[in-house]
Amino acid sequence: MITDDDRERWTDESATSFRLWASAERKSKSIKITQFDPSPVIRKVFYEAGDAQLDVLSEEFGVGYRFDLRSAEAEAWISEYSGQQIKYISATNQAAIRQIKLIAFQEGMTIPEQKKLIKEHIGLLPQHVVAVQNYEANLRKSGMDEGSISRLTEKYRKKLINYRAKMIGVTEGMAASNEGIRKANEDAMKRGILPADKYEQVWIASGLPNTCDQCMAANGSAAPIGGTFPNGSRGPPIHPHDHCTVIIRRK
Repeated sequence: MITDDDRERWTDESATSFRLWASAERKSKSIKITQFDPSPVIRKVFYEAGDAQLDVLSEEFGVGYRFDLRSAEAEAWISEYSGQQIKYISATNQAAIRQIKLIAFQEGMTIPEQKKLIKEHIGLLPQHVVAVQNYEANLRKSGMDEGSISRLTEKYRKKLINYRAKMIGVTEGMAASNEGIRKANEDAMKRGILPADKYEQVWIASGLPNTCDQCMAANGSAAPIGGTFPNGSRGPPIHPHDHCTVIIRRK
């Protein structure tokens, strides 16, 4: 059975991969920023979730064997979704670099100072770049010593990096795990293991305090195995940081 602990582990793995990338970029002596590639973690989570769902189906229907989810179709989804994430994250990274260059221009920084600032802030969202700079400026206005300013600014920067990493982790982890589960259900249906006339998939919202109206409206809605829900989607996620999942139940 797939548990909340499993989902938390999958999202943590995705978040950790981004944090490690950002940390490595900061420490790198190269001026060029390398592209963050989430595909290894997305592939891992997809198949782990799918295999876990196959275990559930095998137990439910007394199937004495495990078929392999790995297929050209599965790899195509992993490749397409990873590509979307790479484009999105790269775009926000480039926007952050543009913001840093604007700040550098306004403050009259030299080229080496600009490069140092880019390295220090890599991985942050554009608005977080501004937030860190403003935070540091306010600390400096307070008359605080440079050592304390540096320490507190770095602590704040790490907090914002962790915020973004968590956002990416939930988005990628939930997307890959939900798609793996969906693929397992659809493959089981095609093989005659999961009877589509007797079972359906049900949308489950997380119920967390920040659950949006869109997700709460979808909560409890049903769709055929391999079909679409009343909101027109194949299932969650329908937006970044979506914690929703899907289960199967007897009609």
